[in-house]
Amino acid sequence: MLNISKYLEKFKKNLESGEILNNTIIEIIKKHTDLDLKTSDFELKSNLVLLKTSPGIKNKIFIFKESIVKDIEENSALKNIEIR
Repeated sequence: MLNISKYLEKFKKNLESGEILNNTIIEIIKKHTDLDLKTSDFELKSNLVLLKTSPGIKNKIFIFKESIVKDIEENSALKNIEIR
């Protein structure tokens, strides 16, 4: 018989790693731009960070895009990041 707790543990690990990755991205953007983003302000799809904020905030992030991408690649498992 399957042990449901072991099965659900897989999903828990995936959720926790996603939350850690989101927090890492928020901290890196804050370090470079002094903007306080929330997890609802962007969406992470594979290697793509989709911004869901105002145009002014997006512009400030795009000014520092190269350094943000470099920092994310150095401090996380994500490679070839694209910010849109």
